[in-house]
Amino acid sequence: MVEPKILIVYASRTGNTEKLAQAIAEGARSAGGVGVELKRAGDTKPIDANADAFAFGSYSAFEYMAGELKTVFEDFYHVRDKLTGKPVLIFTTGKGGQVSVIESIDKVVGVFNPDWVKPGVAVEGMPEEADKAKAREMGRKLAEAAKKKAK
Repeated sequence: MVEPKILIVYASRTGNTEKLAQAIAEGARSAGGVGVELKRAGDTKPIDANADAFAFGSYSAFEYMAGELKTVFEDFYHVRDKLTGKPVLIFTTGKGGQVSVIESIDKVVGVFNPDWVKPGVAVEGMPEEADKAKAREMGRKLAEAAKKKAK
């Protein structure tokens, strides 16, 4: 059996969201039995919807997700059936409005009928060690959900 692939898609301006994405990836890899790929939102294509599980993250852009992440969802819309029922985790960083960002991503991704891995991860500013530990924990949880779905 081929190991499930987790795709972590993120938009990062200052590097904080990228650091959180890396911590999620570390956690997923620590669960073993999954492949993990990190991609900037701008480098993501509809073919990437073939992954088995996803983490989507953005910085707070006026209390909404970054435009490049929204574009990913627009591009995935015509292949939305490929995301149905797949595990999805969402995450964000910012200097305010993180809850609104989580809600905006949640609302848009909900159209794809995912198997949510919650809670999402919201961090103010640069992720501290406790934030990274939480992100690693959620990454492991995402990996376990992906492995369970693949059986």
